[in-house]
Amino acid sequence: MIRQSQKKAPVNEIFFSYQGEGIYAGIPQVFVRFEGCNIRCSYCDTKYSLTVNNKNGDYSPGELCTAVIEIINKNKKNFFGFIPSVSVTGGEPLIHSGFLKDFLKRIKEKQINVYLETNGTLPEELKEIYKLCDVISMDIKLKSACGRNFLRRHKQFLKTAYKKIFVKIVISKNTEKKEFIKAVNMIDSVSKNIKLVLQPDSNNIKEYFKIVEFYAAASAKIKDVRILPQMHKIWDIK
Repeated sequence: MIRQSQKKAPVNEIFFSYQGEGIYAGIPQVFVRFEGCNIRCSYCDTKYSLTVNNKNGDYSPGELCTAVIEIINKNKKNFFGFIPSVSVTGGEPLIHSGFLKDFLKRIKEKQINVYLETNGTLPEELKEIYKLCDVISMDIKLKSACGRNFLRRHKQFLKTAYKKIFVKIVISKNTEKKEFIKAVNMIDSVSKNIKLVLQPDSNNIKEYFKIVEFYAAASAKIKDVRILPQMHKIWDIK
């Protein structure tokens, strides 16, 4: 259930690490992983955060902001001159959009950049916090992975966020070229300048041959297409 207004939200974990996915891989960040998700994907590698189990309890916006700042202060030397940023991830953080609006206002007041990681299926919730985000990393969820067609919602999402967004499609053994092409055409219908990352399913690394074929097809429509694995898996870090 999507909670539009919250005084507190369930957080699974808060930690310092380096971004491991997409075009900002390698950037030092504080990660805030919210619990709860509105969909289920076959390749999900954070299944422990899909449901609300109150692993670390509920945080108020002020409490969470304080926790993030404490971790930033403890890791000042590890930012190497980068502006501190917080990766808001999950689960799906936008199911807590009411909470995020308050939390992110506090974060921005501290001159901390906001990096939102989302499945791109909640365009109305995005509108509540879009102005508070600096970068939006959006997954495109294909029907073969989650059992539902979200392309219409994805398009609405991209229309709101295309100036700040890059998109990622996980390629697995179940990914069909036909559905992939539909997703690429949808991106192109909004803007061919949206950066697209093709990410091999870390559970099926042998799918690289398929990615090369898909890369060629996507590059015919989108200006900037990249093949990037989950780097944190390669680095063996969280």
